Parts: sequence; structure tokens; C-alpha cells
Amino acid sequence: MPDDFIKDVAKLLSPDSPAEPEVGDFQPALRLVKEERLTKKHKVILVPGIISSGLESWSTGNCSKPYFRQRLWGTSTMFKAILLDKECWVRHMMLDKRTGLDPPGIKLRAAKGLDAADYFITGYWIWGKAIENLAVLGYDSNDMSLASYDWRLSYYDLERRDHYFSSLKSRIEISLKASGEKTVLVAHSMGSQVVQYFTKWVESPEGGNGGPWWVNDHIEAIVNLAGTPLGVPKTLSSLLSGEQRETVQPLASYLLDHFMNRKEMARIFRSWTGLTSLLPKGGDAIWGDLSGAPDDIANTTGEPNSTTPATTAASGDTAAERVSYGAQIRFDDGTSQLANQTMEESLKLLTRVLDKDALRLLRRDYSYGLFRTQKEMDAHKDDHRAWTNPLQHQLPNAPNMTIYCLYGHGLPTERAYYYTADSASMEDLHEESGTPALRIDKRERENLENVKIGIVTGEGDGTVPLLSLGYMCASGWRKPLFNPHGVRVVSREFVHAPSAAYKDIRGGAGASDHVNILGNHNVTADFLRIVSGNGAAVQDQFSSDILKYAEKIRIP
Repeated sequence: MPDDFIKDVAKLLSPDSPAEPEVGDFQPALRLVKEERLTKKHKVILVPGIISSGLESWSTGNCSKPYFRQRLWGTSTMFKAILLDKECWVRHMMLDKRTGLDPPGIKLRAAKGLDAADYFITGYWIWGKAIENLAVLGYDSNDMSLASYDWRLSYYDLERRDHYFSSLKSRIEISLKASGEKTVLVAHSMGSQVVQYFTKWVESPEGGNGGPWWVNDHIEAIVNLAGTPLGVPKTLSSLLSGEQRETVQPLASYLLDHFMNRKEMARIFRSWTGLTSLLPKGGDAIWGDLSGAPDDIANTTGEPNSTTPATTAASGDTAAERVSYGAQIRFDDGTSQLANQTMEESLKLLTRVLDKDALRLLRRDYSYGLFRTQKEMDAHKDDHRAWTNPLQHQLPNAPNMTIYCLYGHGLPTERAYYYTADSASMEDLHEESGTPALRIDKRERENLENVKIGIVTGEGDGTVPLLSLGYMCASGWRKPLFNPHGVRVVSREFVHAPSAAYKDIRGGAGASDHVNILGNHNVTADFLRIVSGNGAAVQDQFSSDILKYAEKIRIP
């Protein structure tokens, strides 16, 4: 769950919170219509990220009756249910550990329509501002839609239970037949992986069977807003120990951590097979090893994240050292078994912790590695486990399509962790139930500049590290192995530049953190140009060190 989401909801519900600016200023669309004469052209489908779509109850059992057709995720009903009937709420939110689907007697489904993810609760917009701006260009519910989904489910089960991708395919085909215009898919966060999966599913005879030219003929562009192509490290901590930054910083948490302990959090997280799609991909080649990581930042002596303190040239004072990101999980007091773990080793550690059902579903649904040859790509082109991993599948045969990656940076973002364990033996870390044996080591490390309460922070948008946000668009998808058909790829970076909190608790027009980027005026202007047929004007824009980091990643 994004840091900024929890913090903003907490602020919004606080009696001391400043008033939210008036919704409905319709900027920057009003200005662009006047200055650039933008108008609607392509059909638009919005694909939300994890936790964005409201989930409503269709259960009729005893505890479910008061919530029939009400949202147990999203709106004030969720808060009421957690406060007054937590056990019932947990029963609804968890998936069956054996099937990955609804538990017996429980039925929770994604809300439908634009209001499924326009606001999370009253006053807290998600897609609301984007919808307002699209309306200025002439869009209405006939021209744009929101493809909400049950984000708890694996993508395989989204199709198996809800026919999600079949419905999306039909919607796009009907739009083309009715209007003669291709569709622009605008995805946020985890929605970018949903779209990745869709483009491979729709081509494959094992999926939508649309054939090799379907994407080229139907999709004008894919716009990834704060996308997560290579996953999110905080997913690992959620599954390992039922913790994220929100759960180890009580003052920054409003919702789950106030009402759930680690045992309950871990049980819920591990039942959500959609969450495991966000585990980091590419292994040590992307995320680094014990000798260093591509996104390590040089200390003041010019050496990358050394284990010795740096000395400032001006005063001779000892500066705090920076920890390398190559060790994804660090054990301060580790034995030979509980030694520091790279990303690949950390994912193996996770397999020791998960129970047999969670592990079986994870292996059924996803793959997290890296292919380096065309032979490997060809052998797995119809393997659905590779369709969410951009390092294990190729972009579709769509030379007329463009992929845009628009994302923010400049915020401290979870990159790695210090952990401790109740046992020094790897064999004792597995638990069928109960409180996780592993937990984030929250001891203060004042000598480490980039470590706070056990969390090693790096560059990103506050939720997703820069490597995941930017590598594929800046480099990976510009390599023939991953983009053999010449899909146009554009990267657009936006430095986080929020306004003062007393003016706007969401950060205003310059906010580029993971959720509030959906209200960023420059980002909104870019996707308005794209949907209006002016995408050629949207070109690369780099302001971070992503190109330097990409040079250090050795992939063909």
C-alpha cells in the first residue's frame, strides 16, 4: 500500500486537517483546449492499480447481510466494518488459501463504472481529476471507461473467475468497430502489469487467441502512470513478515496497522495472489548483489556505498555512511544461515516462509527471473507465468503502438531492509500459521544515512523504486531482445515538487508521488495530448540518474 495513500487518508480524516481545495477546477485541460485546441480522439480505458478499485459484497450469509452491495474496500463502510466487525471484514477480504478464489459463503466483487475508482472515500480522489480533465476534451461515459478489477486475485484467476481479460478485449473491439478509433490504455501502478499481461494474453492461443496483429490493430498507446514493471520491494516485506513502512511507523499508519497485528496482516497479504505479482523481477542482475547495486549512490569520497564512513573535505568531520542496496535483506546478527540476502536469495527465503498452498499458487501464477536469449523467449511465449514479467516476454508485434512511462521521483523509497528473526536457523522460519518468525529490525542506526527504523531507502516516487519505474522504458524496452518489433517507447520523468500542505494536503499540481501523480498538471497534460492524437509531441524527458543506473545493468 503506498505510503502517500495512508498518510493522506489520515490527514483527510483528521479534524485538524486543512480544507481540501475545491474539486472541479478542470485544469490543465481548460488551458490546453484553449492553447493547443485539444479534443477527444481515441477511446480511453483507465486501468487502476492495487487497492484502487472498490470491492463490494455480494454475500448473503449472517455477518454479510448488513454489507450487501456495499463496499468493504473503499468508502466509509470499510472503516465501519473494520471498527465494529473486524472478524467479518477479514473473512471477506481474505481469499481461500487453497483455491486462490472466494472462501465458501463469501462473494466480493470489484465495483463497476467510473465511480469504482474515482474516489476512495469522499474527498480523496484517485482517478477523479483525470476523469474531470478528460471531460473537458469532450469525453463522457461513451468514450472512456474504467476497467476495475479485484486486485486481490492473480491475473490468471481474474480471467478464470471474472472473465476480466475477455471482457476487456470485447470492449476494445466494440469501440473500434463503432468509432473507427483505436484505444489508449491509461494504467496506474499495478495496472501497468495488468496491461502487460493483457497484451500477451490477447495474442496467445492459450488466452484471447487474437493473433500476432491484434494489439497493433486495436491499441494506439499504453500510458503507464507510476508503473511497476519490475515490481516493488515492499511487497517482499509484506509477505515475509506482514510489514510495510506503514506498519512499522504507527504514526504514519491510519487504517490496517491500527486494527491488525502482524499475524493478521501476514495472513491477509499471503492470501492475496494478486499481491505476489508485485514481487521484484529480474533478480540480482537488476537489483544487485553483495558487491553492490546499479542504483547505489556514491558517498562523499566518490566510493559507492562503502562499509566505512566518508569524510567531508571541508571540515574533516566523519559523515554517515550509506548502505548498498545489493543486500535486499540484512541480518545484523546473522549466522551462516541468516546471512545477508540478495534479491534472488530473499525470494528463496520467502519460499521457506510461505505455507505449501501459498507457495503452490505463487509458482502456478508467476515467474520472476530473466531471459537472455531469443530461444528462451520463444520457449515461454505462451506461458502465462511470464506475461507479468517484462524480462521474460517480448513486447507485442505492434510497430504502430507507443508505450509511455510517466512517473515521479525525488522521494525516499523503500529499497531494502534490516531483519531479525526469532530463530537463528533457516529451518525454523517456516510457519503454517501464527506470527511470522521474521520481522523488520527497527533499531536506530544513526551512522547510516539511508536507513531509518530498519528500512533502507533509495530513489523513487515514495512507493516504487526508480529501477522499477524507469529501467524498462529507459533501456530494457529499447533492446531488440525485449522489443523485436520496434514499438515506440517514451520515458517522461517528473521531479516531486509539492506545494505547501496548508495549501493542498495532496501536494497540488506539482506532486509526483505514487498516488498524487494522478493530479499532477504536467503528467495530466501529457496523457491528454496522447489521447487527443498528439502523442508525437510527447518525447523523452529525463531528470534522474536512471540512464546511469541502466548502463550498469548487464542485459543483452
